[in-house]
Amino acid sequence: MSSIVTVEAIKGLVGRRATLRLAPEAGSSPSVTGRVVGVLDALDGLIVTLEPDGAAPGARLTYHYHHIADIAPAEPGA
Repeated sequence: MSSIVTVEAIKGLVGRRATLRLAPEAGSSPSVTGRVVGVLDALDGLIVTLEPDGAAPGARLTYHYHHIADIAPAEPGA
C-alpha cells in the first residue's frame, strides 16, 4: 500500500475492490476490504462509499477521505 492517499487514487478505484487502512478516528476496524461503489465531493473533502466483503447485499459503509490512512487495490480472492 502507498503512504500518501490522493483523491485521484481513491477515484481511480471506484467500481473495484480495494483495501482501506483507516485512522482510529474513523470509529471502525483498522482496515476494511470491499468494492468502492462511489465517491462524493463535499466541501470538507471526499466521502467514500464502500460495499464491504462478506456484508449483506446492498450494505454500505461511508468514510471521510481524511480517515483513510491508506488505500490499495485488493488482491483477487483476498
